Amino acid sequence: MKTKYFRIMAATALVAGVLVAQTPKAQALLTALGANGKQMASYQWKQRITILRNGKQAGFRVEEVQFDASGQPQRVTISQSEQKKMGPVRAHKVTEIRDDIQEVMQLAGRYTHPRQLARAIQEGEIWEGPGTLRVRAQSLAFPADDLTMTFNSTTYLATRIDVKTQHGGKPVTITMDYRQLSNGPNMPARMTVQIPEDSVVVNVESFDFVRLASSNFP
Repeated sequence: MKTKYFRIMAATALVAGVLVAQTPKAQALLTALGANGKQMASYQWKQRITILRNGKQAGFRVEEVQFDASGQPQRVTISQSEQKKMGPVRAHKVTEIRDDIQEVMQLAGRYTHPRQLARAIQEGEIWEGPGTLRVRAQSLAFPADDLTMTFNSTTYLATRIDVKTQHGGKPVTITMDYRQLSNGPNMPARMTVQIPEDSVVVNVESFDFVRLASSNFP
């Protein structure tokens, strides 16, 4: 155990970081994650999901999002792009790509779910740098995945999540950026999902954050 500890410390010195004691830092991160999640539950917001293929827009959808009583996000589509008419061969390919996108977005939802983030904090290595904490966890959903979370070391709230994983044996990357609302919770502001196999990038922009009047959150 000591040998492993000193090996980690040596590696840390090479990247100018410091491995911090995991237990108190992990507990602080978990506490902040839980408190922020409760505050998020009192908000409603909109998301614009834009699909780019080969650098060109291939579709979009705007949704309204809020949590139900069980804590699950509920989505209502406000607007979306029209479906283009196409031949059977192209339609088949588009359907395949659409299925890939749907599966990868479900995968992205798994990695950014609070339970998965809590698990990453509990099982991952925690590193401290100037003004930041960084958690790295591997093999959370699949053996080849790699998740890195960056936190503000003062508030213990996330600023960014980076995930490298696979879909159908092919690489996929997921990034999530957060922003702190004025007198409100830390919210996901932007997610980018890259699916190189299909030459697809999915951008998810969150906006119009509104605290619900019926919220019981103090």
